[in-house]
Amino acid sequence: ARTGPVPRTAVHGQSRPGHAPMASPAPLATAPSAWAPGPPRRAAPPGAGGDEAVAIVDPYSSGRFLVEEFRTRGWPVVAVRSSLALGEALMGTWNPTLFEHVVVHHGEVAETVQALRALGRPVRAVVAGSAAGVALAEGLAAALSLRGNDPEQPGPRCRWDLHVQREQLAACGLRVVKQRPCTQVEEAAAFAAELGTWPVVALHRAPRGADCPHVCGDGPAFEEAVGALLLADAAAGGQALGGIVVQEYVEGDCYLVDCVSMDGQHFVSASWLSSRTRTGQGAAFDATRALEYDCAEGSVLRRVHRHVFDCLTALGVCQGASHSEVVVPKENPEDLCTLRVGAHMHGAMWPALWARCAGRTQAQHSLLADLLVAGGEVLSRKMAEVQSGAPAYALGEVAMQVDLQSPAGGVLARSIEATSGAWFRALPTFSTVRLFVEEGDVLQPTSDFATSPGFVVLVGPGGLVDGDRRAIREREQGGHMYALRDAPPSGAFTGGLGASFRRTSMPSARLRELEAAADRLLSPLASRAASPLLSPQQAPALAPGSDEGLMEFQLDGVEFTLDGVEFTLDDLGPTGLEPPDEVECAGLGRLGQPPAVGAGPSWAAPDKPSDGPGLGSPPP
Repeated sequence: ARTGPVPRTAVHGQSRPGHAPMASPAPLATAPSAWAPGPPRRAAPPGAGGDEAVAIVDPYSSGRFLVEEFRTRGWPVVAVRSSLALGEALMGTWNPTLFEHVVVHHGEVAETVQALRALGRPVRAVVAGSAAGVALAEGLAAALSLRGNDPEQPGPRCRWDLHVQREQLAACGLRVVKQRPCTQVEEAAAFAAELGTWPVVALHRAPRGADCPHVCGDGPAFEEAVGALLLADAAAGGQALGGIVVQEYVEGDCYLVDCVSMDGQHFVSASWLSSRTRTGQGAAFDATRALEYDCAEGSVLRRVHRHVFDCLTALGVCQGASHSEVVVPKENPEDLCTLRVGAHMHGAMWPALWARCAGRTQAQHSLLADLLVAGGEVLSRKMAEVQSGAPAYALGEVAMQVDLQSPAGGVLARSIEATSGAWFRALPTFSTVRLFVEEGDVLQPTSDFATSPGFVVLVGPGGLVDGDRRAIREREQGGHMYALRDAPPSGAFTGGLGASFRRTSMPSARLRELEAAADRLLSPLASRAASPLLSPQQAPALAPGSDEGLMEFQLDGVEFTLDGVEFTLDDLGPTGLEPPDEVECAGLGRLGQPPAVGAGPSWAAPDKPSDGPGLGSPPP
């Protein structure tokens, strides 16, 4: 039952409950939990950052567009890394060369605040660049008395802990999915049995980057997905935040709404519709399409926007960007159900894709930068226009992401690029394609995003975009996209992904592997600051029990002896970050086989000329 009315703080060009359709600007309520940073600071015009800087916490994923926006406006940008134990998908978008300084957070907000103050520039704003940075960004903004959401109101964790968030929304009378936090496969399986119907969804409880929700159609698939998620959670090196969440699957269309809030007033930046296709194994993502703004009385989109505004207010989102996901249930379309609300920008490439559809000034990263360093000049004007009855946005083109769906499973005899790459690029509205599998990989019948072989982005007139989507589905169903041969018997090695492969996050390219390796190196070029707090590189935490038998030592050159073992660091392979094939490493013999009993550690590269000093360190 609703415990009380949720105050509306929306700017949407529509009448509020109990009011006639808007004929003149209506007063705007102010949500109670915005940080009050004292007297308003004078808005600096674009390019007039002066001695001030902007700090972006975890500037990964779509945060890179925010970095670009601030740099374009002439503002120096500081990166704050909340952790070094982040997923490869996030690390693939990390570019330290864009920042004047890089600050690494070591767990204490006060220390990181001190590090920011030691930079020599006052910090004008602190903002989360991705979901992983929300908690720290709010804490830093509060400590520095800058614009932001109160980290303690309406309750700690409610804007970044999925379980706590849903509890808060339910307490405000807003429908959320049935859920249960789990830390073991057994308790997850017990809750799935309690729900009594498939599919069931499993995902991480707290933001970890480009996480994939697993939509599972039966018990074996569910236990496999839960096991993979818990394993990834344990591998987070102490960054895990309470395990995973298991939840019911709600049938219906999913609306994605991106907003920017200022002083408790919410403005719709973008609206998307994500459709799904039920399969025997779960629910495969079909397509996500940009939606025209619709403020007509009784329209579905208007009701969704109102529901999102209620959620934002209930969660204390008063300042900054947000991304919400709401399902219109098939069995009861009037009872909207919230999947999640993130107090950050829409991730991945979506803000930039929206800019192509609706214009740069409508993009979330542009409006957020305007709010933080220009006093919300553009945002205020757009809000006033909506109050007078104008639409929040208008689309010049339509964008759509079409998630690929393999109707059958097997081993890819030819890559999708080979069978369909040129065909994709010949589509009238083709924009880009991302493929997650290669020749020789084992492909499952698509049951959710985690088992999709890739996606295609289309941009153009709505009719052409819809036609290209149909053509993609016809090519898939006609057998022209996936050249499959029978999968090998269970347990046989194929050189591919394995018959039970499920992604727990967006797949990574070689660049992300190199970035992960670079995180283990000390670089004097990483930061211009001398404080250890400002070094962006730190040895990752060791897994429990892995420190047995380790020794501390100092490298004093490329050739040295450790405990009677000779080490040479003059050649570490073609990338400079990996040993050549002949190298034997501690704990592993040649070709990854266990060493002989009693064999000691070694890191001896073969004798051959070197192009220059190597870069690396022996394994522990």
